[in-house]
Amino acid sequence: MDLQQSERFDLAAEVLSAPLRRMVLGLPKGKKERIQEIRLRENRPLILIEQGVPLFLDERGGATYICRGNSRCVSPAELTDTFNKICGYSVHSHMDSIINGYITIPGGHRAGICGTAVTQGGKIVNVRDVHAVNIRVAGEYRNAAEDLVNRVFRTGLTGILVAGPPSSGKTTILRDLARRLSSGEAGRYYKIAVVDERDEIAGTRSGTVLNDVGVNCDVFSAYPKGEGIMTALRAFSPDMIICDEIGGEADIRAVECGVNSGVRFAASVHASSREELFARSQFSRLAATGAFEKVVLLADGNHPCTIREVIDLKGDRLEDTRDDSGDGVLHGGGPVLQRIPYPADQGA
Repeated sequence: MDLQQSERFDLAAEVLSAPLRRMVLGLPKGKKERIQEIRLRENRPLILIEQGVPLFLDERGGATYICRGNSRCVSPAELTDTFNKICGYSVHSHMDSIINGYITIPGGHRAGICGTAVTQGGKIVNVRDVHAVNIRVAGEYRNAAEDLVNRVFRTGLTGILVAGPPSSGKTTILRDLARRLSSGEAGRYYKIAVVDERDEIAGTRSGTVLNDVGVNCDVFSAYPKGEGIMTALRAFSPDMIICDEIGGEADIRAVECGVNSGVRFAASVHASSREELFARSQFSRLAATGAFEKVVLLADGNHPCTIREVIDLKGDRLEDTRDDSGDGVLHGGGPVLQRIPYPADQGA
């Protein structure tokens, strides 16, 4: 299903309390296309993040970049209603996700949850008194993995880990990578399996895949990653398995089985730098599986889908493409890498 970004915004806004939903759905289409987040805080102004800049709405739905006395505030009742809708009116069944800080809502959008943690034995077992929600609007940017494919997949499939801090574009790149590899844009129509535990890559809704992941791609929606990987291996003989945020014990065991079957993997991990990545025991375990030949380290959230460094795990660093010049072009030890265009840089 080919959705425009304004339609994706409308889908994300469906979970809002009715008064808030009517207000944001009344925004112009061009505005909706540029909004990345919808932030709700109890008794404080409703804020929309437009290309990284806070946007405030007044009581009549007018938009301004300055917080004024008539800025529309979110009432406790509106926040509670929104939170309950996000949980499908079953908070208990979503508690594992809430403890982890967010819930994935239909369309692949992510709703961050902020409240008071209840701990037991040093671990969070519940979150109460939710007083803030941040809805990140999922996007589909068809050029996001173009440079990655041209540089890393020139000679065929390669196992990769996409690493980066929050909002750096990890999921966006994996989504476009699935589309390109399964649609023949890398030399052949590879059989791709997407294990989409939280429906953030393919954005499956009621069995319908909303994001374009290509013509030769199978989506395992809501499968735990380890089980989804094993199911794909047993029944669908994929050339590559793509999944987001990998690292649990079951995930690693399933990856090891895939490697033994000759399957390549593309997955993401959180890391803000090379040093942070290498210091994580999770990364050491993943690297030891032999499934990943390269790490693609992304820049920060201000430069989404921008490759900062490519690390060759079979040898030494392949290339260092840090941007020290400020001219928008990434320079370093390897060839010059032009920044990947991103809608936030281009306007509507």
